[in-house]
Amino acid sequence: MKLPASLDFDLRVFLHDDEGVAMTEALIAVPFLTFLAVAVLEFGSLFWQRQQMETGLRDAARYMARCRHTSGCDTTARNLAYYGNSSGTGALRVPNWDAATSPIEFTNPGGIGGVISAASTHQLANSSLFGWLGVGPIIITINNNQRRIGW
Repeated sequence: MKLPASLDFDLRVFLHDDEGVAMTEALIAVPFLTFLAVAVLEFGSLFWQRQQMETGLRDAARYMARCRHTSGCDTTARNLAYYGNSSGTGALRVPNWDAATSPIEFTNPGGIGGVISAASTHQLANSSLFGWLGVGPIIITINNNQRRIGW
């Protein structure tokens, strides 16, 4: 069967035609690169929040290990952890990481000598990428130990 003249073409001409190659490559590469860029940003944010929590908890445990006062140490230590300052003002280090949602628990806060342990658990806010991938809530558990020396 002979093809109509409008559909008759030479296969060699078709295979050597390079028009539209850049558009085809872009259609394949752009979605992948976009997903990759968003994933890098989301994971970077997750690691940054964890690092901020570890730093805050270390600051709180270090303060408790050196504090000899009988009152006020817990509050000041928690302010150091959540806000990065002793007065408890300004922005939180990590969104929603505060005494109401993720309390810090100190063990051996009033003992003489020994080790001060601080621990906290926090559920990070859901990200759109992790939700789209079906990843459940991300819960970070951190702890820090400091040897009590007092001052």
